[in-house]
Amino acid sequence: MIDRVLVLFMDGVGLGADDPDVNPLARADIPVLRSLLSGRRPVRANGGYATRHATLLPLDAQMGVPGLPQSGTGQTTILTGVNAPALLGQHYGPYPNQPLRDLLSNGNLFRHLLAARKPVAFANAYPDRFLNRLGRGTERLSANSRAAYLAGLKLRGPAELKAGRAISSLLTNSYWREWGYDIPELTAAEAGAQLVRLTDEHALTYFEFWYSDVAGHRQDQELALYVLQQLDEFFGGILDTLDLSHSLLVILSDHGNLEDLSTPKHTLNPALTLLVGAGHQDLAPRLRSLQDVTPSLKAVLAADN
Repeated sequence: MIDRVLVLFMDGVGLGADDPDVNPLARADIPVLRSLLSGRRPVRANGGYATRHATLLPLDAQMGVPGLPQSGTGQTTILTGVNAPALLGQHYGPYPNQPLRDLLSNGNLFRHLLAARKPVAFANAYPDRFLNRLGRGTERLSANSRAAYLAGLKLRGPAELKAGRAISSLLTNSYWREWGYDIPELTAAEAGAQLVRLTDEHALTYFEFWYSDVAGHRQDQELALYVLQQLDEFFGGILDTLDLSHSLLVILSDHGNLEDLSTPKHTLNPALTLLVGAGHQDLAPRLRSLQDVTPSLKAVLAADN
């Protein structure tokens, strides 16, 4: 029985070659991730590998459309179950254009769950300047945050972050403190534990991490290794706190990038997906491409009618 799902979205992380010279995932100090995979690394050769606790999956991000996958169409596909690149005739991003916004508005995972009386939380915290621009209609939103906004979910701010009811998009609170906010210090592991507390009140809790895509575009090995180390500590805080006998943790991405630092562009590698906890073995066969995420999660949460 799965009572709740926690989705950790990592922008631009694929399953790439087992080559530490170009793939930080083949080199980084990520003991938590590797422990879930019996010591293996999250690389393409291990796609489909399952343990008692987790299943690593390679999700098709191209979905029959030529070209490099992009965030706008990839995230929209994840959250609607519609092949957005096929609908547009191209991969598009980073932000959703009007046809993608219309698709997100007509129905997305968040809106569907809310209609089924399943409570949803979009866990990211945004600074005041972002929320002010959003109020004026001048802020750029990823497809993830656009879907939350269109579904009527609260986009959380400094007050929620200070109260422990949101998570910084960069995991720790150091940038917030540099910006002058009176926010408690928080390690990446503590942020993970804080995120789990939100799951107690929600059927679906969704968190978006975008800095992985930034590190990939910069082709910065040192930055990429740091980002992965921070994410691994974050996962550790989650796994130390989340009841995996009744909860499913879904770590997923929209396209490749970080896993191949030989190029500043996105890649054709499959999107990394890791299922952890309750029901992971039953869910895994349903997931083959980004298009399968929303219908699978609706089924898991008994909201697929």
